[in-house]
Amino acid sequence: MLPIQKLFSSNERVFKINLEGITHEESLKEMYNCNSANWILGHLIFTRNSILSQLSLPPIADENLKEIYARGVVKPDMKKAVLLDTLKKMYVDSQPGIIQGLEKIKDEAALEQLTFLGFHEAYHLGQIGLLRKMLGKEGAIK
Repeated sequence: MLPIQKLFSSNERVFKINLEGITHEESLKEMYNCNSANWILGHLIFTRNSILSQLSLPPIADENLKEIYARGVVKPDMKKAVLLDTLKKMYVDSQPGIIQGLEKIKDEAALEQLTFLGFHEAYHLGQIGLLRKMLGKEGAIK
C-alpha cells in the first residue's frame, strides 16, 4: 500500500470511530462558534468530488450540496442538511474507488494535490473528534 493510500485508509478509520454514536440531531448542533459535525462531513463529501475527479471517477455528491457544504459558505441553511447516515454512506462508498485510483497516480503535481486533500480530510476529522467531546461523548481515539 502506498503512503497516500495509507493516509486515506487512516482517515476512513478515524471517520468511523469519531462519528460512532453521534445522531443526526447531534450532528447539526453548532457549539462555540464551530461548524457542526454534519457540515464538516458534508464538506468532506463535497471535497471528495475533487479527489474523485482527479482520479477520473464519477462524483459522489450532487452539485446542489455546494450551497450548503462548500468552503466559504457563510451561514449555510442547515434545514437543507443531508441526513448524517446518508453522508456517512457516501463517504464509505467513495473509499474503494479512491484507494484503487490512488495506485494509478504518477503525475507529481496531482499526487501533491491529492496529498493535501488527504491532509485536509484528516484536519476536519480531528475537528469532528473535538465536537464529539463537546457533545459530551467519550473521546474515540485511544
